[in-house]
Amino acid sequence: MAFNLLAHRLRDLWRYGQIYLVLLLACSVRCPITGVVGRLQLQGYADSSQTRDQANCVGSATLCSLRQSDRRLVEMAQPKLAAKYMDSLLGDYAAARKKLVGNFIKRSNVAVVYMCFERMEMIHRAIPAILRSDGLADFDLFISQDGGAPSIFDDKALSIPSGTQYVYIHHPANLCTGLHHYFVKAFAFDIMGYDTLLVVEEDNVIHQQALQLLHRMSELSISEPKIGIVSLLDMDMSPFLDPAHYAEGLIRTVGAMGHLWVFGLHRSKYEAARGHLRDYYLVIKGHDYRMKHEPPLRDAIEGLLREKGIEDTSVLSQDRWFINSMALSGFAQRYQTLFRFFQPIGYYGLHFQMNESHFFGLFGRGMFNGRINPAAVFDVTKDPAHAAAMKATVRARLETLYNKYWGGLPPPEELVNDTFHGLLEGRLNGREAVQEIMSGPKNPPPTNLGMQE
Repeated sequence: MAFNLLAHRLRDLWRYGQIYLVLLLACSVRCPITGVVGRLQLQGYADSSQTRDQANCVGSATLCSLRQSDRRLVEMAQPKLAAKYMDSLLGDYAAARKKLVGNFIKRSNVAVVYMCFERMEMIHRAIPAILRSDGLADFDLFISQDGGAPSIFDDKALSIPSGTQYVYIHHPANLCTGLHHYFVKAFAFDIMGYDTLLVVEEDNVIHQQALQLLHRMSELSISEPKIGIVSLLDMDMSPFLDPAHYAEGLIRTVGAMGHLWVFGLHRSKYEAARGHLRDYYLVIKGHDYRMKHEPPLRDAIEGLLREKGIEDTSVLSQDRWFINSMALSGFAQRYQTLFRFFQPIGYYGLHFQMNESHFFGLFGRGMFNGRINPAAVFDVTKDPAHAAAMKATVRARLETLYNKYWGGLPPPEELVNDTFHGLLEGRLNGREAVQEIMSGPKNPPPTNLGMQE
């Protein structure tokens, strides 16, 4: 059941695993303002090989796309172009701002950035969920699409309601996840001067109150000396928790626990870690990031890890470096929700290569479906009474399951403790745990259920 480390290692391997071969023959920057809608588009033209590949493809549409993409990625790596583009942006923030957002005027101190590439069946679900978010008008919305794929707005089925204020940035080069995530942080804090950054990745459908909740969590993190990142839980712990009491609860987890699929960061934390983040950027810049597990890039990243005194040199992704940078800056913990306020749908791509049923069998299809008061969020670990009540709830849920599937046997005390601590540490997959208990007494009594290492 322990797949968290593997998932991190696979994090950047397939995200950009399906792209259309694009020859960027000309870039023209447009920033038309219609009402309060701001957009910037960098346009390119698709190569005729797209049609040829489609004609030769045999198999399911998804598998065909992945096979075609693998070939095209080999044919079109753009690390040098990406490095030149990034250097141009980071060398002059004022010029970068003009280039990226034109005459866009900030209305908020909070930037929401939706990061995407080209998986349109996921983008079609994710963007409308963001647009339905409570309080979206209180934030500034940016759509950052990596280069190397046609504009998501070439798909006429995707539309933004009239009157929505947003900025669309289509990068002229394939940044891959390493440079793209570095860009997003530098864009929000250095180029645009926001106080808070909230990030939603392409393959996640967020709860209507997710952005409000993340923003409040980020505000709470400012005064917490050990908290850096704030994130929404990626697993389903709901079988062991009472939403009436804990939907607004937060836990402190170690930085590396859980995926950074929907997360937030305050400027103060970014500024403390900026130097470490830049060190990683300088190492990966100019390299084909898809090959980070192969020399020479692998050796360079491992060398940086050793130079910084990081013992685990096996995880090379930008997400893990982000977490390492937080820890090196004194922020070894993150705030994380107790309930899942988004639905992960990325069963193929960067994180995983699973069939749909396997992915949803692991993560489940649901998210928290109620309403909360984001201003009322609280740190469960700060109040012993909250922790004691939570453990009592865990025990009662386990007793109910054991009574049904284990002939009335009481759950082992070790299991009660492990499940409770798994909740507090953000490493319990409640869905997996329940499935193991439901296997019944044909197996030895389960312990350490659904725990992610």
